[in-house]
Amino acid sequence: MKITVITQDQLIVVDGKPAFMGDIGGFEMSRGEWAINYDTVTGVGHIEYTDNRPNQKIYTADFDNSYSWLLDEHQRYLTETAIKEAAEEEARNEQPEEDPILDSGDTGGGGSV
Repeated sequence: MKITVITQDQLIVVDGKPAFMGDIGGFEMSRGEWAINYDTVTGVGHIEYTDNRPNQKIYTADFDNSYSWLLDEHQRYLTETAIKEAAEEEARNEQPEEDPILDSGDTGGGGSV
């Protein structure tokens, strides 16, 4: 799995699927992380900071201990978005269908000459 997190943009991307966390309340990184990139296959990634600290390499234990909660946040976004989309679809399906004859603008009064 390839994971990219950009704090300022409130974005978590897992295997190309974005989660726009600002839409559901956002997330906070408390140690000055600007971005995190991590690959679960290789077990290697890095952290970029908002200040002048150099990028820091991370490994599986680092990610699991400090950043695995970001995967839960990504899933929370996907779940909440799916629930919202299902509710919107249900609301659209509950709308009465329009009668094409009544909605055509034809009042039935005949045309002008």
